[in-house]
Amino acid sequence: MALPCDNFYEFKKLLTTYRNEDDKVIYRLNALLPTASFSDKVDAATNCQKFQTELLDLHQQREQMINSCLEFQQNLLTPASEDKKRPIQRVIRSLKQEARVEKVVKERSNAFFQTKCNPFMNFNASCSNLVEFTELNRAG
Repeated sequence: MALPCDNFYEFKKLLTTYRNEDDKVIYRLNALLPTASFSDKVDAATNCQKFQTELLDLHQQREQMINSCLEFQQNLLTPASEDKKRPIQRVIRSLKQEARVEKVVKERSNAFFQTKCNPFMNFNASCSNLVEFTELNRAG
């Protein structure tokens, strides 16, 4: 599916749909992780690692969506006549705001993930992988 970068309203609807997964982080982790009475029947570390991969993929996908549309709009801005620049600049500001919102959404999800999965994972290694993963994606 092509990104609706030329229509901010449609882009925002798509982004909201993708963010719904982050809204379900608490529910999904509670469903994946065992209570004390079931801790021997569930491999919580594997569940946490799998969930972390899914979460990182979702975050990366949304970040790429925002960056792609931001680049698209910035490319429109350069050759645009003066009367066409203002609407494009508004969309660019809105996309930058969405990038800031995305940062908050990711921080919230990652904090809850760390809280729930800390007892089951070697979190120092996991966090360093997350930082490396994030750094690589920004560089590339």
